[in-house]
Amino acid sequence: MRRSLISLALAGALVAAAFPGTARAAETDWNAVRLPFLWHGSGLSEVVPDGAGGVWVGGHQGAYCVPVVIIGCVSRSDGNPVVRRRTGTSWTEYPINGWTGQGPIDRIASAAGETWIASIRLGYAPDFLARFDGTAFQRVELPTMQLETVGTGAGATWIAGRVGEGAEQVRRLFRRTGGTWTAVDLPDGMTAITDLQPSRDGTAVWAIGIGPSAVRVAARFDGTSWTSVPPAPVVTAFSAIVPLAEDDVWAATATEIVHWDGTAWTEAPFPDDYPTRGYFEDLTVDASGTIWVTGGGNALHRYRDGEWTRVEFGPYGTVLKALATVPGTNTVWVVGDENSNAIALTTP
Repeated sequence: MRRSLISLALAGALVAAAFPGTARAAETDWNAVRLPFLWHGSGLSEVVPDGAGGVWVGGHQGAYCVPVVIIGCVSRSDGNPVVRRRTGTSWTEYPINGWTGQGPIDRIASAAGETWIASIRLGYAPDFLARFDGTAFQRVELPTMQLETVGTGAGATWIAGRVGEGAEQVRRLFRRTGGTWTAVDLPDGMTAITDLQPSRDGTAVWAIGIGPSAVRVAARFDGTSWTSVPPAPVVTAFSAIVPLAEDDVWAATATEIVHWDGTAWTEAPFPDDYPTRGYFEDLTVDASGTIWVTGGGNALHRYRDGEWTRVEFGPYGTVLKALATVPGTNTVWVVGDENSNAIALTTP
């Protein structure tokens, strides 16, 4: 893996952070998990279960900015990609073949024996997509598009994104079975897809996105076709979805949590005196039915038995980003960074 250093002074800062990942948890039933050696300027933005009782994490390391007042960064790097797998009590790193340039791993999709990673570069550098072959990640060519999300499950891998610019821009959806991408229509009533996630029961893949007039919509793929559900009564765009079963789906927007029971969406409202919520990025549901949501900054939000609780972690400068549950357990993972050092926390 390539690393970029601009001076010997920076090298000292990198070595000083050789063992990040020991953020202090606010509750005694959360544990900080020591990460492998990572350069300073690191962070984790993704965590997903690996299907075997462990997790995959993804992010970056070695990012830096040399600032100048008013001008901004006169020299900078987005760092190098980080992908690790946790099995038992140890971490494993695998080669990422075909990677060039800089940037993080933004998305990991893992289900039914398939694991994919993606770096989504938002137009200023080529997107990157790779599939795990059991020993390494191998680059997979993308169709001509700006990648926005990736998901796998129910016998196929899916990617969604946009083609064109400005008024000519359109959203596209591709399905991969075997070694070929096939363009397919978006689910009815959906004009853009923001997330693709497999259901916990392994029977389906769910998509969330936006429909005409910016309504918030979701759809379920059962292995044969997509079925859309009625729009959700929310104001801000969906940011994440956890489909437990066909009639048990939780979704987060920037400021709201909603539940689909197979017939209708209902909101899990916050009390009027609830502390500042922040901006919701991710959510997960453990085996007890407890809902966990990242809320911006160093806070998680827990919904249990109809009540919300705010849980804070670490000092100022801690940012919690992604969540995952090991299926069938109450083991929850949360990852992010603390003052430019990657962190991972888990329940026992």
